[in-house]
This record gives sequence, structure tokens and C-alpha cells, in this order.
Amino acid sequence: MAPPTGPRGGGNNRKPTGRASRGGVAKHRAATRTDRDGDVSMGAPTLGSNPPTGPSGRGNRGRGAARGASRGSRTSSRLAQNLKNYIGEGGSKHPKTTLKILGIKNSKAASNSDGGVKGLLQFIERKADKDKKVVLGRGVLDGDYVWVKANKDDVSSIMHLNGYQYAGAPITIEETTEPFPTGTKFSKEAADTREKLLALLAKRYNAEQKLLDLSALGTDDILGNLGAVGSQSLAEKSFRAIIHVAGEQFKTAEEKKQGIQSVSLARNEISDVDQVFSLAYALPHLRRLDLSNNKLDTFSSITKWKQEFRYLEELYLVGNPLTGILDYATQITQWFPCLQVLDGNVVRTPQEAAEALKAMTPQPLAQLPSNLRDGENNVASIFLRSFFQLYDHDRPALAAQFYDAESVASLSATPEPGRDADWKPYMKYSRNIQKLGGSRNPAVVQRLFTGASLIAEMWKSLPATRHATLDQPELWIIDCHTFPHLAEPSGHGFAMGLMISVHGQFEEADTTEELYGTRTFSRSFILGPSKPGAPHPYRVLSDQLTLHKWTPRAAATSPPVATAVPAVPIAPVVPAVAAVPVIDDVTRVQLIQELSRRTGMNAQYSELCLSGTANWNFDLALQSFEEQRANLPPAAFIAPA
Repeated sequence: MAPPTGPRGGGNNRKPTGRASRGGVAKHRAATRTDRDGDVSMGAPTLGSNPPTGPSGRGNRGRGAARGASRGSRTSSRLAQNLKNYIGEGGSKHPKTTLKILGIKNSKAASNSDGGVKGLLQFIERKADKDKKVVLGRGVLDGDYVWVKANKDDVSSIMHLNGYQYAGAPITIEETTEPFPTGTKFSKEAADTREKLLALLAKRYNAEQKLLDLSALGTDDILGNLGAVGSQSLAEKSFRAIIHVAGEQFKTAEEKKQGIQSVSLARNEISDVDQVFSLAYALPHLRRLDLSNNKLDTFSSITKWKQEFRYLEELYLVGNPLTGILDYATQITQWFPCLQVLDGNVVRTPQEAAEALKAMTPQPLAQLPSNLRDGENNVASIFLRSFFQLYDHDRPALAAQFYDAESVASLSATPEPGRDADWKPYMKYSRNIQKLGGSRNPAVVQRLFTGASLIAEMWKSLPATRHATLDQPELWIIDCHTFPHLAEPSGHGFAMGLMISVHGQFEEADTTEELYGTRTFSRSFILGPSKPGAPHPYRVLSDQLTLHKWTPRAAATSPPVATAVPAVPIAPVVPAVAAVPVIDDVTRVQLIQELSRRTGMNAQYSELCLSGTANWNFDLALQSFEEQRANLPPAAFIAPA
């Protein structure tokens, strides 16, 4: 709910009466303000406040008033700091992740007065991301670990510092769902603030109804004595602290979900849910919410909660100007899929709510079968069979056959937190722009490999692999589409190319790290016409490899795979597929001419047949022709004279 903003003042020169104030919250004054019902005012300006008079703003007359104002300011600052110390990052609008950092005890900074915590966190903030500012929460040294909270969006940038040296010692960073250490020592004032907030919750929480009643906070004696509603800023901090304290009373998220199912924020003069937005993060599974008798007047004042509270079943907004809008009920019902009761009126049945929630929940896309639109020549099929066989067994020959000086290749790796060893061989080549901190990082250009020789060098240092054969279609998803308007290698006109997307998995053997497992991957190719004299009529213009999840498997117990490829681990092996022979141009021309004479195919198709799965083996090419003869188009044959 929204924080109170201060007591209402009277007219400009109104004298105080014997009537006791009912409390409330003032926005700009330390004195509290409430309406005639004693409700908290969260956003309205203070009435009757006397502006300063004269050029120096001496309306308060004399230095004593200035000293009083200074004392009030210091008191507010201390309270704000106490609240901040207690809630930490719990009230932030950005989701937080808890990190544990090991290694500080072995560093030279361990002898610092704070154990080196401050310097370590500053080091991480400085090194994590060059393109945006990373801000960590207050660190806590607990045992051998430094605990800290970070914005979830910054975690990937922070994790790449895993293994870095700080003050002479390597640091290890890991995400954790363990509860943040509670043994942190706060100041006496912060501890007192916490105890008072616990007392407030004790009288406002109904365990039987699972209700947290935070209505009319401006009338609460505990908050009034704390001075926690003396300004808009303090009121909002107080609210976040209350929600944070409430959440701490439950050991797990499930216990909190079951323990707090209803919240009342009624009569707090909330003018925008942004003032109480932290409720959405703290209690996302809330079932009943009362916002009645506040100052929400437009849809925009509540729209920030449009994608929140997906399981909300009851909502009360009566007493807000918003309810007078023509399509109010229809609009609000659409925003909350499980909503069944609005302002006491039934708007959905439970069955309709279940259907609405299902409609708003993202569903996985159906997995479609492979789609090879490569015409009647089977170019994509022939290329992929050759490519993955050669990639597993003879990468230099693969680069020489299908890549040239203009070919471009890259790989992108997204390591899982705490699993750096599984990704180590790939990380120095990874062109993951998000991990590199943006496109301005020079590594984005440096890790784009151009030319067959550079590509082959990069491949050489990657782990050995074994892909399944294309005769196992259930292990592959392959899409191929024509790619028009590629530049002709001659520089004149345009040519048609192919775009091939492949999704699958391969067995991987990293003999350096002694890691054996299976990795899923995606690979995209763009094929275009080759230059004259190339081994094939087509070449790889672009090759983009994206590596996904790695699953470990013990090398000693690796089951054999039903292919002709050797089992992992792959040391130097004799490939089941014969290596592509090195054939000079004269022999190549002779083979093409002989196959053309024997089959009647023209030179282009004869070369395709020889350079595909036959790997320039004449007998295999002849056998392939016999198998595919019925599928060949008329254009594949020499026209009769």
C-alpha cells in the first residue's frame, strides 16, 4: 500500500485547537496530516503551510527555526538510513539475486577493517560491465563468503568475473537461493526500528484470515512515534520496510505465499500504485487486495500492475475516482486473468478464470518437422551430410572444401552460472554480445573469423565432437530456404543462395579438461555460389554456431551410438568416413568428364555428385547417381544434339 504523506494543516494563520490530531502523513512537513476520517495522505500537498517570506526565506524568523529545521532534517535522514539498513535491497523495483563470493579471506585485503568487503564490491562494480553502471547492495561477510544482492539483469556481467584475481587471490562467484545471512549487525537505531515494525505487524496480521491489514497507516501510533510518515519519501520507505519485515517471517517463498493471501491498503490516499509497487514483487501470488477509498483516478494510476498479480481473485477499488470511468470493470477484469470478484460483484466464474489465465500464459511453440526447401538438387542434404562428417573427423579438409577467403564464422556461448569449466574452450572465441557488454567492445569484431585459414585455426582448439547421422531425423530440426539476391562472385549481377538452420546435439570430448558429455547447439549457414576453380559449386558465406546446454556423462560408461562414428572420447581416431582425398585439378576434371560420359549428366551435376557424399570416390558417385536418377530434373542431363 502507499505510504502516508503527513498531517493536514489548517488555514494560513490558523491557531492550534485543543482537538487532538488523528495522525496521517505530510508530504513536505515533519508534522503529520490526515483527512477528516483519519486516513493517510500519500501525495497531496500540505494545506496551510506558510511559505518563507523575504528574499532569504526567513519566514520562520530567526536562527532557532533554522536549527529546528536542521534537526528535523537530520532526524529524517537517520530514520531513512535505518529503514534502508533494515530492508537492504528488499524494496527495490528491480528483481534481485543473491550472490556468494569466495576468496576474500585469502586476499591481501582481508586485513582491512571491514575484511576487504568494500574494496571487493567496488572492484566488481568497476570491472563487471564497461557499457553500463553495475551497482551492488550492501555486502555482508559471513564465514568465508561475502554475500551481496545484485540486480538480476546485471548477474551475467558479474559472473564473467568468476576466477578473476582480487588483491592477489582468485575469487569465485556463485548465485544462490539460500537465505541472506541474518546475523548482520545493525546500529541500535536500526534494530529499534525493526522491533517497532515487528510490533506493527503483530497487531495488523490476522493469521486465521491470512490477512495483512495495512489500511490507514497514517493513524498508526507506531509509525507516528517513529516519524516514519513525515514525508512522501519516508512514507514509501516505511512501506517497503514493512513489506520486507513481513516477508522475513516466513522461511520459504511457499510459506509466504500460503501465509499472506490478502492485503488491505484501503484509506491511504494512494494516487498511483507506483508508491506501493514493491507489493507486487514481494507477494506476486496474492489472492485478495483491497485498494478502496484511495485517490486512484485514471487507468494510468494503476496500469503498472497490469502484468502483476496473475492469481488475484478479488479486488476492491470502491471509493476511487477510477471507478467512474465508463469501461472500468471491463478493463480491470482483462488486466487480471484470475479475477472473479471486483468491488463485490462477480465478473468471472472459476472456470472462466482458469481459461483466462491459460490464455495469458505463454505456451511453448509446437515443434515442427524439418523443412528442406532446397529444390530438386538436394544441395542442403548433400552439404550437411558432408559438413558434419568432416567437422567430426577432418576440420582442416572441411574448411578447405567449403570455405574461402570471404567466408565468415563465429560462435556464441552462454555458460550456466557456476559451470565455467564446461565452457572454457569456447569462451575466448565466444561472440556473445550480451556477455561482452555491448557491440562497442572490440572483442565483438576480433571474434568474427574471416577466411578459411582463420576458421580452421579456431576449430582446431575446440573439443572433439560426434554428431548423429542425418538418418536419425528425430535428433535434428533442419530448415532450409532460398536466399535471393546474393552477389555473384564475379561481381556482375545476383545469384540465389540457401539459408540453412540446424538444431541438434553432439557428443563432446574435452580431453584437456577431461570432460565428456552431450551439448545441444544451433547452427546457421548461408550458402552461395563459389568462385571459379573452387572444389564445390557452392561455398559457405556465413557460419554461426550457438552453443547451448551441456550435460555431463562419464567417459568410461559412455554408451555406443548407432552410427559409424567412433565413440567418445575422441582422441586421434580413424574416421568411419573416409577422409576427402586431395585431388589436383586435372584429375578432378577427368573424373567429372568420365562421370558425365557414363551417366549423361552435364558437368555441373557430375561435379555435385562427385563432391557430395561420394567424397570424389568415382564408384560411390556412380552408385549415388543410380539411386537418385529418378529424382533428377531434365536440366541435369546434357541436351541431345
